[in-house]
Amino acid sequence: MDQPHDAAEPGVQQVMVEINLAVISTEALLKTCHWFSRDFVCEVRNRSDQIADVVLTPRDTASASDLSSARDAFITSAMDFALREKIEAKTSGIRDILLAKAFSESGVLEDSPEGVFGDMVEETKPDGMFKILSNPQR
Repeated sequence: MDQPHDAAEPGVQQVMVEINLAVISTEALLKTCHWFSRDFVCEVRNRSDQIADVVLTPRDTASASDLSSARDAFITSAMDFALREKIEAKTSGIRDILLAKAFSESGVLEDSPEGVFGDMVEETKPDGMFKILSNPQR
């Protein structure tokens, strides 16, 4: 049921959004609910292991078109959070290497990370503001 409908209380409008938990993780769903919590009360109901229904109840009065727009925005935000999770999982190794190299260059770490890491363009600039140089001790 994806259309606005009357709730148990007269005059209260809601919209229900069906979420496929195989595509949208619980964490992404909770982040989306938190993001919408300023304007909506979000109630998550697990229909099965793979399907959840989210009931969005506006904190203020809303028209049917507002609820339809909210439904579309909720789905878009949930997909965005799910995609961010997948990208973060796939790029976390690179992020960790970059952070390790940055800390090793600053002298914070005792041991430098493995590998050579440099920016050939910045290395050619004698007065470049941003330099990532390979460790000269190697």
